[in-house]
Amino acid sequence: MKAEPQRRPPAMPAPSDADLAYMAQAALTWNPSLPPGGVRARVEAGWLTLSGEVRWHCQRQDAVNCVRHLPGIAGVNNCITVQPSATHAPFRGAT
Repeated sequence: MKAEPQRRPPAMPAPSDADLAYMAQAALTWNPSLPPGGVRARVEAGWLTLSGEVRWHCQRQDAVNCVRHLPGIAGVNNCITVQPSATHAPFRGAT
């Protein structure tokens, strides 16, 4: 008896930039540590660019962590800014 050659399933097509942006935006939306609508995702040639503004540095990093392992993402550009915190004037004593 001859052994039949193994058949491989057809390769999945690579997701388009629009598909990747949609998946990334969905992941960001469902991340409870991020402010609603605070971070936006854009994809060009597989490279994901995150933009927007958050209150804390840990939120900035959390946004990257939740999208960097999506299939088809070549890399992440993190352009998210952290809101500056309010500063108080130094105490100058009684005048």
